[in-house]
Amino acid sequence: MDANVGLSGATWSTVEALGVPLILLLFYLDGMVVGKVTPPAALFVAYVALATPPTSGLLLVAAASVVASTLGQWTLYRGFNEESPEFFGIRRRVPYVDRIPLVVRSGVGERRMAFVTRNFDRFGGAALCLTNAVPLVRNLMSIPAGLSRYPVGRFLAFSAVGNTIYLAALIAIAFGLLETARFLPVP
Repeated sequence: MDANVGLSGATWSTVEALGVPLILLLFYLDGMVVGKVTPPAALFVAYVALATPPTSGLLLVAAASVVASTLGQWTLYRGFNEESPEFFGIRRRVPYVDRIPLVVRSGVGERRMAFVTRNFDRFGGAALCLTNAVPLVRNLMSIPAGLSRYPVGRFLAFSAVGNTIYLAALIAIAFGLLETARFLPVP
């Protein structure tokens, strides 16, 4: 990290230490279509551009982000799939957790939900994979996938591939910002 940024060493260490867990939490919530307050994509790009982690660290954070997002999508999928087994009894023990699918569905809107359902019915897993790589409709295919009882293994595979494409694009954006910053005059 460059000293010209203006953050003290202790402050920057705190940001670096809390940044990755926060990114992972936000990707999980984003996978559930809950975390739209602070887009995790913007935080991820900022982390990569500002922290410039080594390649191994970057790949680890990206892979963990893919897993977090896919787990969030799986949580949403399970909420809409009435045949999913309940492993930990969360639906019975945590108040209002069973209402998440209703809140998500009402927040998505009928028009967007009709578009997503129509495309899932037509293209299945390919639509799931492709939309996970598109910012405005990411994660929404989890709803019709759960409702149609799409096979969980295929759901997880297609979701993970789409999330991997999305994270690769975010990394490319961060590196593009870093490259552009090299050409900016430094005051």
